[in-house]
Amino acid sequence: MRRRLHFGRAAAALVLLLLLPPVVASATDWDWGGTIDNTTQLGFSTMYDEVQLSQKLKVGLWVSGLRPLDGGGSLELTGAGSYSYSDERAYIFDIDLLRCVGRFPGALGQRSLLQTTAGRTVFRDPTGLVLDHTADGAIVRLNYPGVRLRAGAAYTGLLLSPASSIRISNTDYMEAATDDQFFGPRRAIGLLDVTVGGLSLFTLAQFDLRDDGDEDSIDTQYFGISGTGRLGRSGYSDSFMIISTGQEQVGAGETSLFSFVVGSGVRFFAEQLRFSRASFRALYASPFLPLEDDIGFNIYQFKPINEPTLGLVFTPRLSNLIFTELDYSLRPFAGQQRSAADSIRVGITGRGFFRGYSGDIDYIDKFDPNSDSLYLGTELELGVAARVLSDLGLSLRGGVFVPGSGDRGAFSSERAPEWALRFDLSTGF
Repeated sequence: MRRRLHFGRAAAALVLLLLLPPVVASATDWDWGGTIDNTTQLGFSTMYDEVQLSQKLKVGLWVSGLRPLDGGGSLELTGAGSYSYSDERAYIFDIDLLRCVGRFPGALGQRSLLQTTAGRTVFRDPTGLVLDHTADGAIVRLNYPGVRLRAGAAYTGLLLSPASSIRISNTDYMEAATDDQFFGPRRAIGLLDVTVGGLSLFTLAQFDLRDDGDEDSIDTQYFGISGTGRLGRSGYSDSFMIISTGQEQVGAGETSLFSFVVGSGVRFFAEQLRFSRASFRALYASPFLPLEDDIGFNIYQFKPINEPTLGLVFTPRLSNLIFTELDYSLRPFAGQQRSAADSIRVGITGRGFFRGYSGDIDYIDKFDPNSDSLYLGTELELGVAARVLSDLGLSLRGGVFVPGSGDRGAFSSERAPEWALRFDLSTGF
């Protein structure tokens, strides 16, 4: 059964490839190139038996073709494939992007712009906290002055399992920890949003297409609002609220889910102060709260479609979490005359992590079962990044996570501080 399923999904990917040659043949403007991305990270802690070393090397090739259309429109085809090496897998060949984008000015009114995207592309909600991932599908955008509408649908079952971070159910996470699965979780995703000025209303839904009756499955729906406003001449404020409903089925039993995440933040830019950037944000993702006797239903842990990365050393899931982050960076060598050091940006970031409720978090080790403290710990990160050449970028980041342990924290005394050092290199040709 599993092999037939793999064959069917591989055949669907082949059909997608065969549909694109007519667009390729008609393109008149071509470009191509390659990319090399390398990430090396070291981890240190007295909890480790030895230094933890991880490395990932990704070598990619891309090609893009553009065909102008009458009326100022265009058709653009982009394809990108890569070879990746990591400590966990010696090699993996993947298709990163394979999409056709059509732009049609005036298609639905004199001041309208219709844009259609089909193929393997990035799907993202307005906040990037629920969904920010590559998938196979289609997106339609319709823009008018001051108003933007977007609708899309996607399928995630053709993504290779090592390249997919679409993980919602316990079964999804168990499959990610093994080499048995060739493809990632099979889920259908739909999204719809409308943006007026700095205000966005959006909804997403994902449906578990797994057909194994003895495993758990989760369908979720998300309803959100996000807004961005000006603060003076160089500042912005961001706020959002997302409410999620869902249905979780384990065997013959089904549970109705309700959860939420809210957040707010501010950003400031000061070009006259060495291109300084400063930001602060805070968010709250719901925990499990047994409130059925009080309000008629329980509140459950928030479950995004794919987890955002919140830290360098400590990376909790976006559930049962209070998260704060303060960030500042500048370009110390920026001046009126450009130089090789002009692009260097130095930054410092502080992050605070708390539980939203004093319940256990099953995927994190060394909790103190007798502690009612919400404090998980603090992370401090220092970093430097530079665009040495137009196609060569380097960054070095170091961080430490100091857990809240003992009488003032949620962890037991066995949880020790953790350090990480990460080097990234990105180049193109």
